[in-house]
Amino acid sequence: MHLRGAVFGFVAFSSVTFAAPAPSDELAEVRARVYRSDGALTGPSRSGASAVAAGFLRARGVSDATVGSLRATEARQGRITHVRFEQHVGGLRVHGAYAKAAVNDQGELIHFIDGTSKAGAVASARVSESDAVGVALRSLYPELRDTQPAEQSRDGNTVSFAGSAFFHRGPTVERVAYAASNGTLRTGFLVETWTAKTNQLIHTLVSGEGRVLSTESRTASDRYNVFTNDPSKTLQAIVSGPGAGNVQSPIGWLNSSGQTTRLIAGNNVRSYLDVDANNAPDSGGTAVTNGDFLTAADLTQNPTTADNRNVSVQNLFYLNNVIHDTLYRYGFNEAAMNFQENNFGKGGVGSDSVDAEAQDGSGTDNANFSTPADGTNPRMQMYLWTGIGSHQVSVVTPASIAGIYVAQGDGEFGPALTTTGVSGDIVLVNDGVGTTSDGCESIPSGSLTGKIALIDRGVCGFSVKVKNAQLAGAVGAIVANNQGDGVMSMGGADSTINIPSVFVGQTTGATLRSVTGVSGTIRKSPTAPLQRDSSVDSDVVFHEYGHGLTWRMIGSMSGPISGAIGEGMSDVLAVILNDNDRVGEYSASSDLGIRSAPYTNYPRTYGDVAGTGVHFDGEVYGAIGWQLWLNFQAAGVSKDTLLTYLIDGMNYTPAGPYYEHMRDGILQSVANAGNAHRCLVWSAFAKYGVGVGAQATLKRSKGVMTPVITQSFAKPADCP
Repeated sequence: MHLRGAVFGFVAFSSVTFAAPAPSDELAEVRARVYRSDGALTGPSRSGASAVAAGFLRARGVSDATVGSLRATEARQGRITHVRFEQHVGGLRVHGAYAKAAVNDQGELIHFIDGTSKAGAVASARVSESDAVGVALRSLYPELRDTQPAEQSRDGNTVSFAGSAFFHRGPTVERVAYAASNGTLRTGFLVETWTAKTNQLIHTLVSGEGRVLSTESRTASDRYNVFTNDPSKTLQAIVSGPGAGNVQSPIGWLNSSGQTTRLIAGNNVRSYLDVDANNAPDSGGTAVTNGDFLTAADLTQNPTTADNRNVSVQNLFYLNNVIHDTLYRYGFNEAAMNFQENNFGKGGVGSDSVDAEAQDGSGTDNANFSTPADGTNPRMQMYLWTGIGSHQVSVVTPASIAGIYVAQGDGEFGPALTTTGVSGDIVLVNDGVGTTSDGCESIPSGSLTGKIALIDRGVCGFSVKVKNAQLAGAVGAIVANNQGDGVMSMGGADSTINIPSVFVGQTTGATLRSVTGVSGTIRKSPTAPLQRDSSVDSDVVFHEYGHGLTWRMIGSMSGPISGAIGEGMSDVLAVILNDNDRVGEYSASSDLGIRSAPYTNYPRTYGDVAGTGVHFDGEVYGAIGWQLWLNFQAAGVSKDTLLTYLIDGMNYTPAGPYYEHMRDGILQSVANAGNAHRCLVWSAFAKYGVGVGAQATLKRSKGVMTPVITQSFAKPADCP
């Protein structure tokens, strides 16, 4: 990050000597305990829901001190009262400690998630809030290692610090308790930082001895590639909002005044143009006083024309309101910590409508969504995308196929290509295993020295293919689509890849392999293609909003398995709501979309979740969600019913979930409704390896957490 000239509200970092951490300083790794039954966990009761849940804990031997440390919030939803507990000990919130209970109208406890810690004395800290922030800054942002923010304000156990151009808002630090590995509670500090340019919202837990114990990113980023073609499923049309209001948006979508074509604000979302990337509405635009945002799009022109920028803002505002109102109907409401400025006394904390930034200038070929705690505005950043033909494959020989072929490059790994590019013989890889041109296995060492590898798409991640080509001596790689002529930027993560790569369509791949002696160059196109705008793509917007849904309703969605679920569940929203088994076809101008395969009869299963990338691994959960929809349709069950189960199921899902936890949460929601659709759920999960007995764990090796999956395709005996 380039920081020259930035103005910081910082003072010089004070010299603090921290003692070497004792073993008791380690953070305990605690998984929540989930209690469920085919019937009820407790008998009928006339006590309140919170008291029923507390009684259940006491009956299981939990101490009065621990039960007394829980602070409850209740929310009624149909016949069920949901209770969320937050744990406080010694006047401090216990980091990561929570419980969730569901009590029916007979006073029976039907589901309980216990993620609490044993209450006891809290060991004091040896460092201050300021020291903890300094530790976090040095760990996360090396460029800030010699600075520490100056204190600005204090609110209870939380201190806010002066901001800067580097941060979206100044860092905050909360003095908390945390469970240590030796079973005791210790004082620590939860530091929140939120960068301005990259929209990275990070929670860092610092011990009382001044050591970073954990970091958790609360920003979900997704990479898509939008092409210059303009195939659209629907024409631009004039539609109406709810006017004065509806059940989901009681005062309508729009504020009563202050609207322009570049800044549209309401109770659920504030959509604005942010080309200068300062996280505030850009100047310009035209005042709108009659509520009509009717600018017509011309997608044959660059998205940066004046009219197309207006379209970007109004389209983003519309789609955010649509997904807000849709999810509200299925249970993502005020009590579930949804996104609204005014919660109308219905639970939760207000003042947290979505800040949706159209054509954000802080990057390209991306979109992201940061989810802070309830009561603070999340931020959605929608970028412009590189159009089709950002790169080329220039074939020199043989003459029979010589010419320029459209390609896409500069994905998430490897160096960027220049207009000069990389030249060499173009050779089809042969790893000698399975599909010999897929590059998923090691390629004989030296067999590609000085050559450009031609590799088929499919079976494994893009970064795996390119890395194998690199290890065999290749100077570059071409990956050819195996399902159509759509091209895209390739996703994946591997910082050790040092050769460039491009992606071409299936026809181009067939041409390159049709003759021998092919040589040429892969390079960046001398003329940049027309960009596209993701704010007009509902798949992308719905997907991003879905990250906010899971972070708020479930809790932590970080890590290789939970992060994959977050990506997959966001896809599930898009494919079910748009009734299409592919994601981002509009953005990609490709029938295949931007995932590795359509979700109908998707080829990978739970056992293939390997921790190589949350997007790729998340496709398995996306396939499960699509299969759920296929099962429900075949049984004549409505989309409304399925989405109610999916959203309500999050009430019964522990934070940091695995695939089986998501399954069990949905099954609990189905059970609450009478169990009529139980086997439809089991069938979808079992098809992809999350059947009876499926289980995941995380194994730590050299600081990296890797999934270890036991998959099962078995259904309960009574399910056909």
